[in-house]
Amino acid sequence: MTQFLPTDALPSRNPQLLDRVREVVLVPLADAFLDVQDVLAESLFRLAADAGPAQNDFMEAIKALRQQREPITARFRGHLAQAWQGLESGRPLSADRTLARGVAGLSLLPEQDLEVRLAVRNLAGALQHQWRPELMRLNRYLGFIAGGLRIDGDTNPFGPEHLGVALYEAFQGVTLAPKVHLAVIKLCEQQLMDRVGTRYGELEQALAQVARLRDLPQARSRRRGIPRQGEAVGEDSGDAPDWIARFFADWSGGQSALVGVEVIDVHLRTGRDVLPAGLHQLLQHARRQREPDQGPVSTEQRLLSPREVVSALSLLQTMPKAGFEAIDGLQLGLARGLRQQVMRAAASLGVDPATARLNPDDEDALDLVALLFEAILVQSHLSDWQRALLGHLLVPMAKMAMLDGRLFVRDGHPARRLLNLLVEACDGNGGETSAEQALLAQVQAAVDEVVRDFDEHPAVFLSLEAEFGASYEQYRRRVEIAERRANELQRAEERRERARGVAAQVLAERLARGALPPVVEHFFSRVWHPAVQRAALRDDGAGPLLEEALALGDAVLAQLSQAGGGEALEPYRAALLQAFAQAGLAQREAEQALQELQHALVAGQGAAAPILATLRVGASPADAVAEPLTPMLDASAEVEFDRVTADYFRRLPLGTCLDFIDRAGRVQPGKLSWISPISGRLMFVNRRGGRLCVSSPEELAMMVWLDRLRLHREDDAFYSAMQGVVDRLDGSGAAHA
Repeated sequence: MTQFLPTDALPSRNPQLLDRVREVVLVPLADAFLDVQDVLAESLFRLAADAGPAQNDFMEAIKALRQQREPITARFRGHLAQAWQGLESGRPLSADRTLARGVAGLSLLPEQDLEVRLAVRNLAGALQHQWRPELMRLNRYLGFIAGGLRIDGDTNPFGPEHLGVALYEAFQGVTLAPKVHLAVIKLCEQQLMDRVGTRYGELEQALAQVARLRDLPQARSRRRGIPRQGEAVGEDSGDAPDWIARFFADWSGGQSALVGVEVIDVHLRTGRDVLPAGLHQLLQHARRQREPDQGPVSTEQRLLSPREVVSALSLLQTMPKAGFEAIDGLQLGLARGLRQQVMRAAASLGVDPATARLNPDDEDALDLVALLFEAILVQSHLSDWQRALLGHLLVPMAKMAMLDGRLFVRDGHPARRLLNLLVEACDGNGGETSAEQALLAQVQAAVDEVVRDFDEHPAVFLSLEAEFGASYEQYRRRVEIAERRANELQRAEERRERARGVAAQVLAERLARGALPPVVEHFFSRVWHPAVQRAALRDDGAGPLLEEALALGDAVLAQLSQAGGGEALEPYRAALLQAFAQAGLAQREAEQALQELQHALVAGQGAAAPILATLRVGASPADAVAEPLTPMLDASAEVEFDRVTADYFRRLPLGTCLDFIDRAGRVQPGKLSWISPISGRLMFVNRRGGRLCVSSPEELAMMVWLDRLRLHREDDAFYSAMQGVVDRLDGSGAAHA
């Protein structure tokens, strides 16, 4: 039997570098916040001079901030420290979940709090955009030195998202007027922008000096496929840049929209690039290839303004029959269907389609959202009902893209986060349990609310993200509990299997020594064998109890060749009676069975033994009690596998997700939850935390050979869809180059 040799779960963890990072970034950031507070009072005083009737609110704020300076600082430091502790423990803290913590419903999110949450999210977005290249590299570095963790904008303990949460929590204990509260957040953003960038730059230098950069990942690596014999690379090239690195890392477009804008206004779109030029080119080229029947554009047609496009989308949003079902029903692809429906809605508003057309840049934004939805609906494991339900978000998300181009570049955008949550809740959710059904009902309620209430302000996304995120977090905790139970169940099953193996082996060895009288054979197979199983199970395969059970069997065998063997068993009388009792015999029957065994051991004694002959073996504690798992392979199938693939699975880290494909072609994702230290088998659980598959590395390699197993996408739905869209557009462009 192949034995599993555990590997270090955190092979790249570097405590020295982690300490250096904490010194270089976290402590100075907390000190920088003190400097910001020094400037804050002066800035608020200047704002108060022009505040008119609200002047007193600003003066009260200045007083409150001075009086509560220490607790404000303590709350700011406390959150950063908590986020860092999460990283060091190997469980990075989610800024998103932290901000949503304690929110159980919309009633607990007053308008002021919503505005403040939006303000800190905008602050995080501005910092993220300003320092995106540095943060992309630092996320990779930090994840590497922390032990191979995946660190992104949501989990970077000193990243903009956690800085925003720290600011939110810092001022939560201070009574501030709504307008003043928003002004305070905005002033902090302005003051932190350069200070934060300085810390990020110093951290890069420190890492470059202390660590060898060649030992650290230089860029975000693309997902590779499962390796096979004779293949140099996997299904995705690890050398190809991801879509962020290609288009957005060095993109300066849209900068004006991220700094100094408090309220979204479509009129601010004028003269601002929503997407980088390279992505515009790919989208327009792909559109020409998809729609060659489109004639030349008339220069006499005027371009619809962003406001007119948003108005048309708002009309579509209120017309369910003209929404996703109608767009999808056109059989033209979501991109072309969406644009056609937008123009029809514009015509309903009085726009003459003969004299007006969409701006090419707006066409690109609409196409990108539509292509993203196509990718999400294909990549996710959804029923037809779930596909239609999530499709209802197409029009609202298209409108959000028209209103705010940050949707594509900002990981923490509330609309994007909500979409990821809803897709994740539906992905692979068959509604088989009451908890799953309740979750799907909440998804539908959230989608209905977006369609009904989203006007032109992202507050509805933020509130629903907080509300639904809290509910989904509870569901995930239940799944985690189910997963732990599955781990314990499988661990117990492995112990039972080992006990059965030990008992079967020692029984076979003793029966192979020669023919036994029927009574003695019945004793070994029906009494002693279960007793050995129990001892092996309690001793976990080896120990004094097992030794005693083996000694008992050997003592019985030793009397076969000795005259008067029955009397020689008197030292073992108590142990034998206990074994008979555990086999299901009452005290009197156990005494009689012992006598039958003693008579059988006497040389030449072959008397009948009705007790032992008729004894039936009941269920042993070492027998399997769980329902057998559905086999992923046919028992009779002769399947090849290669050692490269098998070795890959032996080193597979816990938490890795694979897609299992059954004989009917149905796909079900499974997460590696447990690896047996006994057999080396890997256990995968489904999305409900239940056991899905328990297989050896060799069996998994066979599944790969049969195309029954593949890597599951690891990124969130939006990010993964963007990567898929860009790869698809790239492929289209290359094919027609």
